[in-house]
Amino acid sequence: MAGAEESHAFPTLAPELIGAWAERRLVRAAGPELPRLTSVFRDILWTAHRYIPSESGSICLAGLSDREDSLTYVAAFGSGAASIIGNDLPVTQGITGRVFREGQPGIVNEVRADGDFYAGFDTVSSYRTRSILAVPISVAGETAGVIALFNREENEGFLEEDLRLLEVLAGYASNSLLNLADAFHHREIAGRDDLTGLRNDRFFHRKLRAELERCEEENGDLSLLFLDLDRFKAVVDTHGHLVGSQVIAEVGHLIARVVTDRGATLARYGGDEFVAILPGFEASTAVDAAEAIRREIAATTFLATPGGDGRPALHLKGAFSASIGVASYRDCGFDPAPEDWRVRQRDFIEVADRAMYRAKAEGRDRVCLG
Repeated sequence: MAGAEESHAFPTLAPELIGAWAERRLVRAAGPELPRLTSVFRDILWTAHRYIPSESGSICLAGLSDREDSLTYVAAFGSGAASIIGNDLPVTQGITGRVFREGQPGIVNEVRADGDFYAGFDTVSSYRTRSILAVPISVAGETAGVIALFNREENEGFLEEDLRLLEVLAGYASNSLLNLADAFHHREIAGRDDLTGLRNDRFFHRKLRAELERCEEENGDLSLLFLDLDRFKAVVDTHGHLVGSQVIAEVGHLIARVVTDRGATLARYGGDEFVAILPGFEASTAVDAAEAIRREIAATTFLATPGGDGRPALHLKGAFSASIGVASYRDCGFDPAPEDWRVRQRDFIEVADRAMYRAKAEGRDRVCLG
């Protein structure tokens, strides 16, 4: 294949979309490893083509599409390659789907004699598939995708030695995905609060700055919630710090259940304080989200079951409430493009924080807009 060494001959899915795969299949995170991963996929296909000359080839991954039973093409080369990138193939269709379902490699040198052959992408790309060599890609014992080559050049059929080589290359893909999972795992631990599972304050500050910059760049809106528990000290004084920690953990889980927007960043700010970054939320929508959290806290019975440490169920309902401050970036009237984003970030947090203290001053268990 002329020009196979050139990167543009091997189109790959955008790194942020492969990040969606990593988020669904491995961990909830994304980072600088993703562009490197797309480069690895490209190199694997180039090596496969070099030693097993083929008209085209592809790598597809499971779990990227909203459909759980689909494979998505993330890298490809050859005629029509660009037209299939990002497209989905149901795992119930095609020879590639069979290799994924069964977790076993396969060589089919007369595809139209195979009852599982799916000609849909031939139709889309004006391509004619004659032969297929496909090998599953596994991560931690689970089939994560398939690497496949199509139409051995010079009209030869694929050989068993070709299959063995492609299995080695599939192993490289597996290791790359596993390394990505490990990197994400460590990034996740560093950015999570141990008690609640929400993001920690360090992650929150980094994310808020990025969202503020994006908000200005896209001329959008962004809201911030600042939540503090009312009368929480009385709970700790009555029942002890261990119970207080268990209550904090349940409140964190409750917030995550109520705020389900995929773009939201939920974090424990410290002690009994929580924050939520809500990209795209205008003031009224953010107030609605804050009210939903406040009402759920008021209606919930905390520590309703005995603890694993032998603590009895305490059935804490109404023992504490939440005061929540809301700030909408556009409503704050900040000047665009500040010289120092750290100052802008501080000022934005202060607006939400002051609104929260006003909620407390006005009687607690309420939401105030800054």
